[in-house]
Parts: sequence; C-alpha cells; structure tokens
Amino acid sequence: MTIDSLEIFLNWMTQNTVWVSLFIFIVAMGESMLVIGLIVPGFFLMVGFGALIATGHLSFWPTVLIAITGAIAGDGLSYWIGKRYQQQLQRMWPLSRYPTLIKQGQTFFKKHGKKSVVLGRFFGPLRAIVPTVAGMSNMPPMQFYVSNVLSAMAWAPLYLLPGILFGMSLQLAKEFAGQLALLIVLAIVLVLITAHLVRSIYGWLAPQADVLSYRLLIWARNHPIIGSMPNSLVNPQSSEVRAITGFGFLLLTSTLILIILNHYLFNTLFINNVDAFIHKQLLLLQHPIANDVATFFNYFGNYNIVFSGVALFSIWNFYNRNYKAIFFIIAGLLLPWVTLSLINTFSLSFNSFSQHYQGMTHSLFMLAVSVYGFMAIYFVKGLTSKTSLIIYTLVILFLFAIAFAQLYTGIQVFSILLGHLFFGLLWVSILGIAYRRHPIQNASTETKKPLSITLISILGIVLLIFTINNNIKIPAEKPHPQKSRFIIGSAAWLESGWEILPRFRNDIRGEQKQPMNIQWAADQATITDALNHSGWQQVNNTTEKYFNWLKNIGDLLKLPIVKHLHNGQYNILTFRKQLTDKRLAIVRLWPSEYYLKSEGTKKPLWIGEVSFSEITRAPFLNYLTTVSAFNNATDILRNSLKSTTYEIRRYSVESKIENNREGKVLLIK
Repeated sequence: MTIDSLEIFLNWMTQNTVWVSLFIFIVAMGESMLVIGLIVPGFFLMVGFGALIATGHLSFWPTVLIAITGAIAGDGLSYWIGKRYQQQLQRMWPLSRYPTLIKQGQTFFKKHGKKSVVLGRFFGPLRAIVPTVAGMSNMPPMQFYVSNVLSAMAWAPLYLLPGILFGMSLQLAKEFAGQLALLIVLAIVLVLITAHLVRSIYGWLAPQADVLSYRLLIWARNHPIIGSMPNSLVNPQSSEVRAITGFGFLLLTSTLILIILNHYLFNTLFINNVDAFIHKQLLLLQHPIANDVATFFNYFGNYNIVFSGVALFSIWNFYNRNYKAIFFIIAGLLLPWVTLSLINTFSLSFNSFSQHYQGMTHSLFMLAVSVYGFMAIYFVKGLTSKTSLIIYTLVILFLFAIAFAQLYTGIQVFSILLGHLFFGLLWVSILGIAYRRHPIQNASTETKKPLSITLISILGIVLLIFTINNNIKIPAEKPHPQKSRFIIGSAAWLESGWEILPRFRNDIRGEQKQPMNIQWAADQATITDALNHSGWQQVNNTTEKYFNWLKNIGDLLKLPIVKHLHNGQYNILTFRKQLTDKRLAIVRLWPSEYYLKSEGTKKPLWIGEVSFSEITRAPFLNYLTTVSAFNNATDILRNSLKSTTYEIRRYSVESKIENNREGKVLLIK
C-alpha cells in the first residue's frame, strides 16, 4: 500500500464512522468468542485502532465504548453457548479436535473460581474458552455478567493503550525527525518480542528439561564412545569437568573453523552490506538522550565491569564455600576470553582477515553473555518457575540492551554481535546444564551474619565505582564528518548563489516538506546577539521540560522545542518568539558548506527555517508541533530584526512547495 492510498483509506475512515464502528465491534466481539477468538488477530487490530486514535482518525471515547460493548457481547455469547450445550460441546466440531483446550479452561476455572472470567480476559487462548467453561459449569448469570462487564471495561483501554503510545510516537516523530520516537518504538517492539520469545521457549523447555536430559543420558549410554561427554554433562554421578572441557574445546575450534570457511568459501559482501546498512541507519537515529542511555549500557559490556562482577561473585561464593560456582563462572569467563584472543591473534597474522574479523575484539559481548547468563542460572536455582521466568527475561533484555548500545554507538557491527550472541548462549547453556544436573557439595547453608554480608556488599560497590571512574573507556559518540567549506562572493550570493543552497529540510524519512527560508551570513555570536536584541529567546531545553509533555499545560514556553534534523545533522541554534497564547515562531539554523567573502573577510553562511509551532493535545500527552503552513513566516523574522541588513528572494514558480507558495527566502548579512 502506497502513502497516497493509505491517506485515501484514512480519509474514508473518517467519513464512514458507522462502518468503522461496526468493524471495531466485530473485532472486539470476535476476540472474546468461542473458537473465533483463537483465529482473529484481535490484539494487533486493537493496537491498530489505538494508533488511529492517537493520530486523530478515531475518537477515543467512542472507540473505547464500542470495544467494551463488543467484548461484553462476545463473552456473553460464549457463556450462553456453554450454558446451552453443556458437555456436548466437547464432542462437537471444532472443539472435538482440541480436547485439551476445554480441559485447560476447566482447570483454570476451578483454580480461580469467580475471578476466572476477569483473569481469563487477559490470558491468550483462554480468553476464548473461559466464558464457555463458565457457562458449562453453571456459573450464576449475575456473577458472570458483573465479571464480564468489569473485565471488558479494563480490557478495552488496556489493549488500545499500546497502539495509542505507538501512534503518539509517530506524531512526535514529525518533530523529532523520527530519531528518539523511532528508537522508543523500536525498543518497545524489541522488548515485547523478546519477552514473548523467552516466555514461549521457557514455557516449552522447562517442563521438558528432565525428559530431554533422561533421553540424552540413555543415548549416551548406548553410544559409549561418542556419548562420553554428553553423559558427563547430564549424569549427576559423573564429573562435569570432562564435559565442560570437551564441549569448550569443540566450541572454540568450530568457531575458528567457521570463520575460516566463511572467509574463503562464502561471499562476505552480503554480510558487509547488511552491517553497513544497519550502521548508517543507526547513525541517522543519533539523539542526545539515546546516546546517554547507550553509554550507560555500554559500561556493562566493558571487560572491567565483567571482571569486577566475576570477582565479586567469586568472593561471595568463596565465603559460602560454593567452590563449584566459582569454577563455573571462571569457565564462563575463560573460554570467550581465549576465543577472542585467538581471533585477534589470527586476524593480525593474516591481513586478509583484519578487515572482517579484527573488529570482534572491539567488543566483548560474548563475555557479557556468558558471565551474566550463568549468573542468572545461578540465582534462579531453587526458585519457582514464575520467578525464574522473570529473572531470565530481565537478563536477556539487559543483554540485548548492551548489544543494541554497542551497535548504536558504532562499537560493533550487527553480524559480529550476532556471532557473539550465539557463541555466548551456546556456552552458557552447556554451563547451565552441567551446573543444574550436578549437586553442589560443601556449600554452606548457614545464615550469614549481617555484618559479613554488609562488608561484601560494600566491597562490591567500591569495586564497581572504582572501575567506572578509572578503567572504563567508552568510545565517544562519532561526530558527523566535517564537510569541506567553499567560498562564495557576496555579490554572487545575492545574485544567484543563494539558489545552490538547500531549498528544503531533508529529514530522516527523505521528505522535503519544510522550506529552508533563511540564509544568514554571520558568526554564531553575531546571530545570537542580533536575535536576542530583537525579542527572540534562545532555546535551551532542560530534562524537566520534557516531563511537561505529560502535564496539561497551556503555557507554550514551558514545553520543550525539539531540534530538527537536516541531512543527518541537528540544528545548532534554536530561537523562539511568542506570537499569541497558542502560537510560537521558531528559528532553527544549521551551518552550511559555504563561507561568504566580503571586503576581505569571511563569514560562515548558515541556512535555516522560520516556522510556526502550536500545542497538539493527545491522550496523556501535550507537545509542540510544527504548523504545515509557512506563508508569512519570514515576515515575522524580518519585521523583528533591528540594525540588520537583509534582502528577499523568491524561488521560481516550479520550485515552490504546497505549504510555502510565496517561495520567499530571507538573505541576511
């Protein structure tokens, strides 16, 4: 679907609210219907409705009320079917093909009783079966409908909320040029996908772990030669040292062999192109706030922090006499370290490898995966399945945050980080199986004295602070490459040279809808002084101002004015002038590639935009957006300037854009 056809569809929606309302009702009803709820992608459609609310194509309260009504109807119809057909449903198609589904619903209903209708509304496949089971179990109608209505009132806004947040991010992207908003959306999507994958994998693997270990043990005994290492890995009666040593050697040699084969037998151009594409896209998403967050996570991927964590972990387990845990954490650290050292040596010895693989030592991500991964396995031992799942999910998200931070700041490329991840996960899986399958001997189970615990904790904190302050060296943010400066004469600039400068702001989406309607020949201090004396205020956003987005504030000056992006670079100067209670005039300036030469002096030539901003009010959010009409914007700046020479030029009719039909450009010197 093209942008034009999407706009046509959205316009059709706003003009046909009855059909749209009916569709929302059917989706909400189908999401809660017996069997149908298993097929209808209700969650994703509700997210879509939420996004349309945020972008103004749907109204919030009507959409919520329609969704609530549909959800109530869907659960009510499912309840009636269960009450009408009772146990016959288990023999009727299509439920006869999925007998476990009814059993799961009955188990859930018996466990939670009256609350099951409320809880079931938010549990995947059970959402479509619990109301039917409630009817089959002869739940009193009054109890059911009270639970049905209350749960629907909570379900509708909660399922619309992710879409509303996503839609607001798209709206904010217009002002941020996409950087921070797209990063936030990307982070939310990655978190949701990761949490879902971890839950799915853990939910399948955890119940099967003992069965799989038993099958592997039987296979190893039937194949004594090649099964000796697997036997040592899963057999509690055998020493795990042999398995760890053997599998570690296999992992090390296979990694080196794969690198060699990949270089000589496979085409690495595709991989390099993918890495370059991702790197360039992330460079366009650079944002000061995101850079600070990425730098924070980069700390935890540095070898000093990892080594400090291993040292503290070892001290704690030595105190608890858990020497096996110390052996495992050192093994988790040692193999990735040796692997990276060998790769580094190998790449330096063979120049043809340097370009592709020497970069692996710029990042120690596999070290972080192995160490932090084993720590997670260590801490979940003996905990409940739910608690273990939460810890595993948090650790995986933490590791992904480190990986993305290294990718975002240019420390490492995507393909190599992916290799680090696979290596680390394989190694930590081997360590985890061995650690959990072999009992710990001589570990102290006594309750430790508070003083000892306090001293060890203080030691760890001091070690962490010392490491951060003295040893960590995170690469600085990569600056935009300096462009060559060209010199243009003052007369040539005024005559026709002004036309060679960019006419539109080129944002991250490649759209050219905002005109560059200022060209100013002066140094930064002169521009700042001229605007300050003309009633303009220089904008310096503080962190506190961004929290005002969440407040119902009518004062324009209390809201932050975000920087705009042009050709991958933020504007350097931002000034504002309040015109009315509802409108601001904004000046944003970028340094160009040119110097203006006049009477033997050179002045930097700036390009910029004068635009209007107004408050946009969305659910839970108030922020400034740029008005799409730019007519008369330059007049505001021109009329306010004092003791400044300026001239006005106009573009030809063909080059005027829709929202700036005047085609004015203000030349200031």
